[in-house]
Amino acid sequence: MLIIPVIDLSQGIVVHAICGKRKLYQPITSEISEDCKPKSILSAFFRLYPFKIIYIADLDAIQGNGNNASVINKFASKYKNCQFWVDAGIEQIIAKKSDYISKNIKLVLGSENNFSLNDYNNLMKNNSNILLSLDFCENGLINNPYLLNNPTIWPKKVIVMMLHRVGSTNGIDFKQLKNIIKLNNNSEIYVAGGIQNFSDINNLNSMNVRGCLVATSLHKNKITKDELDLHFNS
Repeated sequence: MLIIPVIDLSQGIVVHAICGKRKLYQPITSEISEDCKPKSILSAFFRLYPFKIIYIADLDAIQGNGNNASVINKFASKYKNCQFWVDAGIEQIIAKKSDYISKNIKLVLGSENNFSLNDYNNLMKNNSNILLSLDFCENGLINNPYLLNNPTIWPKKVIVMMLHRVGSTNGIDFKQLKNIIKLNNNSEIYVAGGIQNFSDINNLNSMNVRGCLVATSLHKNKITKDELDLHFNS
């Protein structure tokens, strides 16, 4: 199973995402990094393990308040053997020319954006490398319920983003996750939100989940370098 560190960027720094309440996000306090600068956080992740995928949420772009594309492009240019999965909102996907230009950047379309089925089909047709993020809150899928009714239109890689569990101590919403997995056997499922330790990762692995997105558990040393080495080298 792939383990994918997460960086949430806002106004040039890394913030601690908690339950999708973006107005309340504060600069990250990390046990593995001396500060909240993006470069420091990414370097700290790579000291733990040479991860092949990093997920970045450009919160400014998502909220229509500029973007952090220059920082992300520099990362992608420096670490060419790493893929960067970037959620920068829907406008970057619609735009004829994205600000995120490196070949190892793959854009994420979050279902929290409101788009019609026709618009969705056109986006997927014109952007074959897009990942779909099914964004959930405590009340279920955020917007676009047709995505759950038509799982055959999902792309190859799908992130189940439990926003109401992100950065919390509430754990993974396994009930919701099991329901999603049953819908589609053809897409690779990646899970985000509530992953606290390697016990959770092992449980996800037993469910044939392809990968998991983690941040808080890394920053709090709940998932350690030794555990990562054992996981990837066993």
